[in-house]
Amino acid sequence: MPRDRNQISFDQFVRPKRRWPLMVAGAGAVLAIAILATGSIAYLNRHAPEPLDLTAPAALSRAGGPVANETYQWSPVAIGGGGFISGLSMDPAGKTFVVRADVFGAYIWDAKANRWHQLATAATMPQVDRVQDGIATGAYEVAVAPSRPDRIYMAIAGKVYRTDNRGANWVLASAGNPFPLVWDANSSFRFYGPHLSVDPVNPDVVLLGTPANGAWRSSNAGASWSRVASLPANVDMSPDAGVQGPGTQIWFETVGKNVTGRVFAFVSGRGMYVSADRGASFVQLASKGDAPSTIRRGGFDRHGAFFAVDEKSKAIWVYRDGGWHNLSQEKGLREGVYAAVALDPHRDRVVVTEEGGKGYVSEDSGNTWASITFSAKVGDGDPPWLKVADVPYFSTGDMMFDPVNPDRLWVAHGVGVFYADLKPGETALSWVSQARGIEELVANDITQTPGHAPLFSAWDFGIHIKHDLSAYSTRFSPDRGFIAVQQVDWSPADPNFLVTNASDTRTGCCSEDGNSVMAGYSTDGGNSWTKFATLPVPPGTKQDDPWRMSFGTIAVASDNPDNIVWEPAFNRTPFYTTDRGKTWHPVELAGAVGDKPGSFLYNWYQRKTLAADKARPGTFYLVHSGDSPNEGLVGLWRTTDGGAHWDHVYPTEIAPDTKFASKLRSVPGHAGHLFFTSAFAHSGDTGLRRSTDGGEHWSVVPNVTRVDDVAFGKAAPGASYPAIYISGQVLGEYGIWRSIDNARSWQRLVDFPAGSLDMVTVLGADPAVFGRVYAGYKGSGFVWGEPAACKPGPIKAFAPTQCSKVGS
Repeated sequence: MPRDRNQISFDQFVRPKRRWPLMVAGAGAVLAIAILATGSIAYLNRHAPEPLDLTAPAALSRAGGPVANETYQWSPVAIGGGGFISGLSMDPAGKTFVVRADVFGAYIWDAKANRWHQLATAATMPQVDRVQDGIATGAYEVAVAPSRPDRIYMAIAGKVYRTDNRGANWVLASAGNPFPLVWDANSSFRFYGPHLSVDPVNPDVVLLGTPANGAWRSSNAGASWSRVASLPANVDMSPDAGVQGPGTQIWFETVGKNVTGRVFAFVSGRGMYVSADRGASFVQLASKGDAPSTIRRGGFDRHGAFFAVDEKSKAIWVYRDGGWHNLSQEKGLREGVYAAVALDPHRDRVVVTEEGGKGYVSEDSGNTWASITFSAKVGDGDPPWLKVADVPYFSTGDMMFDPVNPDRLWVAHGVGVFYADLKPGETALSWVSQARGIEELVANDITQTPGHAPLFSAWDFGIHIKHDLSAYSTRFSPDRGFIAVQQVDWSPADPNFLVTNASDTRTGCCSEDGNSVMAGYSTDGGNSWTKFATLPVPPGTKQDDPWRMSFGTIAVASDNPDNIVWEPAFNRTPFYTTDRGKTWHPVELAGAVGDKPGSFLYNWYQRKTLAADKARPGTFYLVHSGDSPNEGLVGLWRTTDGGAHWDHVYPTEIAPDTKFASKLRSVPGHAGHLFFTSAFAHSGDTGLRRSTDGGEHWSVVPNVTRVDDVAFGKAAPGASYPAIYISGQVLGEYGIWRSIDNARSWQRLVDFPAGSLDMVTVLGADPAVFGRVYAGYKGSGFVWGEPAACKPGPIKAFAPTQCSKVGS
């Protein structure tokens, strides 16, 4: 996603439109202009997409139920890519290549395995991080030591870690002083850098720049740190709480292959500083004339000139001969939101690009420039769905020349890593994806109807239907190159019928195609989708607002696919329909006041607080958190007539702190049976609740706390109740747990599935294959586990699968 969605426009995401002739019918002129957008925005309600195999994945075991010494196999669900890579780092010999991700962790390229591996896992991180949500964030920075390629430093979750074996094991280099420090790997400044820089000669010397706490230096590989007192703090760039700005950026100066020992540090809002003692102390860099007040990316060419791009002045800069030069002004280059600059270590070549991919190349150290063009394609072995990158907006976060492979450029992109080979004199960048192994989707929902392939719904890149859980997706739905799917629900009345509230997260742009909200339904198991014929206009919104009814939580009745209830985000009024979206009616909760009586404040909340009873006709449940000024609506509401009338059946909070990521789940085949978790780690009471009378009374499930989500799968042989799965703690121990006796006892299936230390946002289970369970994560896609004949043991670093023994 672009850093600021309000800076982009619809036409940047579509290919040039073909002109079609006007068609006239009868006496009245009927204007039928067909706009065919062959890029990422094309969507027609009757569009026939590539058919998918919708059959369920085959079971790994024939047992069909619990067995003695039961074992589980765990693997990532193969989707591939999906999130923004925000930074790149490689040593001069090209032996170690790492990238950082904005929403979870960092990755290292394994040339032998021909794929990326996640660096922050339960197999590689220190024991202190092997806890629930242990590393649930992106890497702020990652850097390879130039003179020791096996050593990598990673700044993540407020601390700095070090590995001396290419990520197989990490030590907490920064234990104690002064950490943890505050930064946000997914802030609007996440593409700035570098914030960690390692001395090219001495791998024990490392500098760290932070947004609010200045710069820090270690001379003993991170064992201790001291504040660089001569570098001031960055200027706050926003009136919002906290420091809104990038961290200090740091470069060791090189001239050709010579390391000078000088260090450059840019302090946002204050300018460039220079050190002559390898970063121990700094003075302001002498300069005459104008200078940039911010820098997004920069670096030295082989002659020692420092090139930089600045999105604030929308200019390309160079520091040479004792002064800054605005090359955009001096050379007549266009203003642009410049994102990246790459300096060729072998030639006098400089490549700069805007965050949408357009840019310039210079063959003579910036004296003359030529415009570049670009295209993108999927690399061999990569996820086929990454073809969505081949559009006129090529989202760019960072860029570098390969230090060993002449003419090769690498780019950090919005769906993964790409490379292009640019020969001297060429101006066309033909980007090729190399994202295999990266799993960076933000998981929103998991849905599987009996006998059908599971659906995995995510932020920005839709629904992935997976007949083969180990094969990369060929496409996603609905058929639009950029669409978030927050939830998918199904009806027992027709397992082929699905409903979604799909919406575009770029609320500042890109509604011109009429598909910024693609909420609608599928009648063929998710292969194709039809938008609702109409969208309601909630009070306080306008008909011309494309996002007036968007995001939130949605459900469909167990007996009638035409009966749907939808609570949108932004606390807007919920609505229901009994004719599949042709007409809508407001949900009326007694005592509601104002234009915002709903209970889903922010569109990014991982909140599932509306559920249809999966066994009782026309029955829906709605959790309200009592958001001001509707404190009196707090508790559980129930309708038994499809949404026309609602009763306040539980007039208080089911559990504390329900306004954030709460999950309300209805048990298939059991009328009135509900489970509820606040899924909020910082509450004083995180117990799992359940009801067996339609929400009128609730009890706490003994010994179960910190539950992220609850799912229901095929019952064990002889059992009358579905198998229950949780991500949470039983008697204080975290893991994925299973109960086959209606929550009376629990078995731990695994501690950290596939080694993930990310936060679980959603859980799902197969209704037809006993034991199969799925987990979705805040920033690392999905994993799945099921009974299989395998040899259990501790998970190994970079292992593609994990085998665990089921606990008692």
